[in-house]
Amino acid sequence: MIRTKYSLFNYLTVSQKDKLWGLYVTGSGYADLPPHTVYPPTQHPSGYMFDWKQGRTLSEFQLVYVTRGEGTFESIETGKKKVSEGTILALFPGVWHRYKPLYQTGWKESWISFNGIQPKLFLRNDILSPSSAVLNIGLDEKIIDLYHKILELIESEKIGFMETIAALSYHLIARIISIDKSKKFGNKEIEVSIQKAKALMVDRIDRQIDFEKLAEEIGVGYSWFRRMFKHYTGLAPTQYFLQLKLNKAKDLLLNSSLSVKEISVITGFESQYYFSKFFKKKIGMSPIQQRQYFRQKL
Repeated sequence: MIRTKYSLFNYLTVSQKDKLWGLYVTGSGYADLPPHTVYPPTQHPSGYMFDWKQGRTLSEFQLVYVTRGEGTFESIETGKKKVSEGTILALFPGVWHRYKPLYQTGWKESWISFNGIQPKLFLRNDILSPSSAVLNIGLDEKIIDLYHKILELIESEKIGFMETIAALSYHLIARIISIDKSKKFGNKEIEVSIQKAKALMVDRIDRQIDFEKLAEEIGVGYSWFRRMFKHYTGLAPTQYFLQLKLNKAKDLLLNSSLSVKEISVITGFESQYYFSKFFKKKIGMSPIQQRQYFRQKL
């Protein structure tokens, strides 16, 4: 643990066992910088230090949360962006960036650095994206508390702390994404339209849906509906509807004595053959095998 006049931070030694969690924390810290302070704080390892002129490229991920003050962020993906109180800066491996507080204001930041298979999957599937590196989520008490807990556990070095801070980091990422998504969809008209579409899908699970007509029914354009629905749910309307059918089929296989043919009709598949083929492709076993598996577990 390194403590300077305005900052506290620690970088961790990570074992192969720690990496098995899919996400492992490599460091954490905070800085509370008054106006007219040189940035960044000194004594960081060379792989983390940078100056505004040259910027920096990391080999891992970082989430920096600015909770006081304002400044500037710039990366190849985003260009130059204003940073204000309540901003998350998401930094990515291999992506050049630079950031600093205004000299006149300084700022307060908390940060965590991490790596692993799971954050790389988040990146690959656009759950985290370098093009959305500046997230204006506002001040959130739970996120501030998660940063504090992670740093306290690192400082304590209690048995099992690496596993615990990995779990807290998953929570932190999920919280940030959730708040960011809720802000994007704060428009009630968008949310009402999507919720209505989801309700109609549930009501019509026993048939096929023409999504262009569905969009017209709820009073929105199809292109807008398809784009907003995927942003909101993470799935295209067709994929979401098929997932509903699949979930319904699994429930009926477990909780009823209906035949596979009857279940295929109830869930609106074209035929028992198509239903069984789709089910096996998604689940890895046939409907009958899935039912037998469920019953063996009971």
